[in-house]
Amino acid sequence: MQIIIFKSGKNKSSSYKISGLLFLFLVTSLVIALTLAFSSATYMYGYKQGFYELNEDRIQDISHYQNEIKLIKDENKEKMEFFSQKLISISYQIQNINSLGNKISNIAKLDKKEFDFKRENNIGGANKVNIEFEYESEFDKYLDNMISNLSLKTDDLNYINKIVSNMEMKEQFFPSGSPTPKGYVSSEYGNRINPFTKEINFHKGIDIAHKTESDIRSLAGGEITYSGKKYGYGNLVEVSHLNGYVTRYAHNNRNLVKVGELVKKGQIIAKMGSTGHSTGPHVHLEVLKNNRHINPNKFIHYKEKFSKNN
Repeated sequence: MQIIIFKSGKNKSSSYKISGLLFLFLVTSLVIALTLAFSSATYMYGYKQGFYELNEDRIQDISHYQNEIKLIKDENKEKMEFFSQKLISISYQIQNINSLGNKISNIAKLDKKEFDFKRENNIGGANKVNIEFEYESEFDKYLDNMISNLSLKTDDLNYINKIVSNMEMKEQFFPSGSPTPKGYVSSEYGNRINPFTKEINFHKGIDIAHKTESDIRSLAGGEITYSGKKYGYGNLVEVSHLNGYVTRYAHNNRNLVKVGELVKKGQIIAKMGSTGHSTGPHVHLEVLKNNRHINPNKFIHYKEKFSKNN
């Protein structure tokens, strides 16, 4: 085969003769080179295009996960704020418990070192209305401290409750208060002029005057050891209490209890009258301790520490 090559700017040409086999080799090499170049270009384009698409997908995934994390964080923040407000409410309630505990401790004269309701609670207070937690671990630690403090206060209050119950029990059987809710003292305890003999005698009780048939109540819980008539006293009720105390209620219009009957503090045991040596409707009240008379005024004006009326 003959190949003619024209030279630029010259009217000359050159001719070369090559064999058919060499020509075929050259053409084949050129085709292969062009094919490889095209394939490489196509591959690189496809690779870059695929990379961009893959990268875009990953960016979308990351954005989605970021949104999910933000939602979870927002939800947790709302929950933390909700529980924070609950904890604030509990903190106020604990402050009320502290106040009540201090009052009871003072009344019961408990050891302040053993029952100190003013100690630091580690749970905030009225001046800490905003409780914020950046991490859940902080919230857990705060909650653990609160539970621990509540447990201690529960133990203290349970023990105090037992003490108060015992004191209430003692007060149930300790004479106190007035046998009649209304009326006035018409004759005091001690020396006085006897309204019948006009002589000075020792008055062993006090007289509280009121209307006939007014209620007469027991000053304490106990057992009825006398209920009947007695010279000078008229209708008399005698109640024996704990620790050697005895109370007597005389000049009753009628007695409402029998010997051996158990009565509670404040229970109606008789109706006011003017039986026996009496100038008008009243109740003659006597208080004895180990068979010795005591001024009833001490018990009438005794203020119960844990009475319901306090």
